Amino acid sequence: MKKVFLEKRSLNKIFIVVLSFSLGVLIYLLFRSRKLFYYQFVELIYLDPYIRAIRKIVWVYRKHIPNWVIYSLPDGLWLFSMGVSILHNRYYYKQAQNIFNLIFISIVGVEIFQGIYGGHGTFIGTFDSADVICYIIGYILATLIGYIYWRKNYKGKEIEDKSRILKKERRKILLIVIIFTILVFFPALAS
Repeated sequence: MKKVFLEKRSLNKIFIVVLSFSLGVLIYLLFRSRKLFYYQFVELIYLDPYIRAIRKIVWVYRKHIPNWVIYSLPDGLWLFSMGVSILHNRYYYKQAQNIFNLIFISIVGVEIFQGIYGGHGTFIGTFDSADVICYIIGYILATLIGYIYWRKNYKGKEIEDKSRILKKERRKILLIVIIFTILVFFPALAS
């Protein structure tokens, strides 16, 4: 059997993850402060003249875009892309789902913590119900995509060397969690 570099299911996963995450970053670049890390990265790779030109064009439409799209949707897209990364194409879907559940509960917990102890201008941030709604939608969609794929391709199928596959999936999930945890802090890094 010929070894393929990337299987179709991996390409689908990569496409979904990159597209959703990139959309969130694009919203930051076009509508949020130019002091945020993403914009500084764009300056570093000399794309800032192009982004500034696009910002001027889209800024005309800013008044027609609801605030939740600019301030909350990127968070939901981040959680969705992380969830698809964790859940899609997993033989041990239920274990992966448990990890994603903990991440989701932690994120909503942080948002509630912000509501109790935070406020505008504080280090811990400000509670926003639109953030919670976007998190919930991202969580549900990622869970549905992961579950449907698992049910169609893996449920009830026997595999050889289960312990090796479980270890491999756990390592992948740990790496995904580390990467997305780093990525979630990028917007908060400002000059």
